[in-house]
Amino acid sequence: MKQFLTVLKFELNNYFKNKSFVITTFLLALVIAAVVIVPTLIPGLLDDESETAEPDTSEELVIDEETDAEASDEEESSYGICVVTDAEDVNLDMICAAFPAEWKTYESEKEIKEAVETGDIEAGFVMESPTDVTYVVNDLSMYDYLGEMFSETLAECYKQQYLLEKGLTAEEILESESFYVNVTEEVLGKDSGQNYWYTYVLVFVVYFLIIFYGQMIATSVTTEKSNRAIEILVTSVNSNSLICGKVLAGAIAGVLQAGIILGSGFASYGLVKEAWGGLLDFLFDIPANVLIVYAVFAVLSYLLYAFIFGMLGALVSKTEDISKSSSPVLMIYIASFMIAIFGMTSDSNSMLMKVASYIPFTSGNAMFIRVSMGSVEIWEVLLSAVILVASCVLAGVLAAKIFRFGTLHYGNPIKLRTALKKANRE
Repeated sequence: MKQFLTVLKFELNNYFKNKSFVITTFLLALVIAAVVIVPTLIPGLLDDESETAEPDTSEELVIDEETDAEASDEEESSYGICVVTDAEDVNLDMICAAFPAEWKTYESEKEIKEAVETGDIEAGFVMESPTDVTYVVNDLSMYDYLGEMFSETLAECYKQQYLLEKGLTAEEILESESFYVNVTEEVLGKDSGQNYWYTYVLVFVVYFLIIFYGQMIATSVTTEKSNRAIEILVTSVNSNSLICGKVLAGAIAGVLQAGIILGSGFASYGLVKEAWGGLLDFLFDIPANVLIVYAVFAVLSYLLYAFIFGMLGALVSKTEDISKSSSPVLMIYIASFMIAIFGMTSDSNSMLMKVASYIPFTSGNAMFIRVSMGSVEIWEVLLSAVILVASCVLAGVLAAKIFRFGTLHYGNPIKLRTALKKANRE
């Protein structure tokens, strides 16, 4: 235990004496606090728009409407239309009236194409039949929905024309379309949409911790191995104390850094919550049980991957080989992250998420998302946590064995399978 505490203290000092670590932590905390507090200090920025609109008089509103009308006239789009069918069902006046724009009629398809090419009109519609239309445009943008809008407008015009022919007046048609059904939602479980953003942010924090600090642990082990310092450490300090000290020091540093950064946001929002009027509740209003589950699974998941990264760092002799050695583990965690994102955007209680919540490499994200965005039984959470704890212990034992064997082996990177076989023989 004494050796473990010595290693832990030494590794923590390396983190806390690192200027970039300290500056980055407090700078990010300051930025988040500023983002939350500064808008509340700007007069009128967070005022309710409805309150500012109340003093306006009807005369002012009329002036605004006229101004808006003039502005819309200046920016009115110009389209062309051409009917190449003899069908009498095509009512151009009704179509053009329902689709506000400056309309120009053309006699042939060739004329409308030339008008589009020369820029005389923005786009054109060639009606080959009442239900068959060709949309002519010079350059089609990714976000060009004009063809679909014209199709919907045309269908609505035909519908109104049909109802008029059946004897309904325009007022009766409007009245038939004015029915409104009010639906009130009563959520008995969790509202996934409301909890989405803080869940996403917290999952991303774990992603950052594992990717960033995992690589730091592996680099630290490899650096000590490359400069031969590890030989003295392994011979004088128990390998279990070494690997556990390095991993737990990284865990403490990472959790402390994330806690300071996130804590600054929560504390700042707590001070100015009334000024925001609850606008940021979707980020900061997190239930206590969700935070507890997140803390437990985030730390355990981090420890699991940290032990693996420390083990992989001992298998290589050069820091440039770390990326190659750790790439399989990175791919596993990225796959876990993608499963988590898929579960958040589709169904947090899907079979994929249920299975992933019991697999150690994916349960850190999957179980937290199920708790945050769905309904989970307590026994499921406890079972997943027990499996994850057992996996962390197993990873720690294997990491200690491979750490002692790998740190004394130089040259080409050792394959994990070879290291496991030789470590079990010792």
